[in-house]
Amino acid sequence: MKEVLNRMNAKTCLAFFLTTLFLPACYNIVKKDAGFDFQKAPPEVSRYLSILEQRNYAVRSFKGIGKISVWDSDMSRTSRAAWLGTADGRLRIEFLGLPGQPVAKFIFDGNHYSFLSHMDSHVYGKASSDPNLKQVTGVSIKTSEMIEYLAGGIPVYEHDSVLLKQADSDDRYVLIFRKHWLGVVEKIFFNGFVPEKVEIFRWGSKAYQVEFKTTETVNKRQIPFHLVITNGDNQGFSFIVDRYWSDINVLPSTFEISPAD
Repeated sequence: MKEVLNRMNAKTCLAFFLTTLFLPACYNIVKKDAGFDFQKAPPEVSRYLSILEQRNYAVRSFKGIGKISVWDSDMSRTSRAAWLGTADGRLRIEFLGLPGQPVAKFIFDGNHYSFLSHMDSHVYGKASSDPNLKQVTGVSIKTSEMIEYLAGGIPVYEHDSVLLKQADSDDRYVLIFRKHWLGVVEKIFFNGFVPEKVEIFRWGSKAYQVEFKTTETVNKRQIPFHLVITNGDNQGFSFIVDRYWSDINVLPSTFEISPAD
């Protein structure tokens, strides 16, 4: 029975990430991490921008163990997983079978991403500077953005103006970032001074939203332990963290397919 379940879990992982290797190139309409121009921001906005700047400045390399779930209107699937990311944009995800052994691996070294299936011992790969995960998850989100969210940061898209509005209660506010020729490009929702949701827009339509369901303090930084990303069309994915390590030492060889793999 265990062998059957392991085989099923391996097939799920293979189907889950194999298509990432054939994602088409996607033009980035808006640059992220555009920085913070406090001189142009209204005084009431500066404190919120400062909070975001501090969170992003504090992004460090990390490692997590937990569960990854993906769903659409027809089905959902969940796999145990371990993941590791770096502030410079590298990512490694290992999908685990029932005994806790890897059944598949996804590795992005900043220039190239690879998928290793332990079902057939084949390595699939393709060059890319920042893969888009849309065809895998249904959500148009870049790998670099996913890394930043997992590390406790929030990507800030290029903008010309930013304003602060009260949301649905006295303690909730939303920062709205606009670009002259695109309109709204991003909204960041706060409960007090704590970010709880991010919405990203492209050409006036919401591309995706991220909800920080639960957070924990790790090395004096707020890290999401339950992160839910959706696109508004019954498609999405989530990370649920069981254990998390920050400020870890990461060797370049971690993002290589080794003979041991």
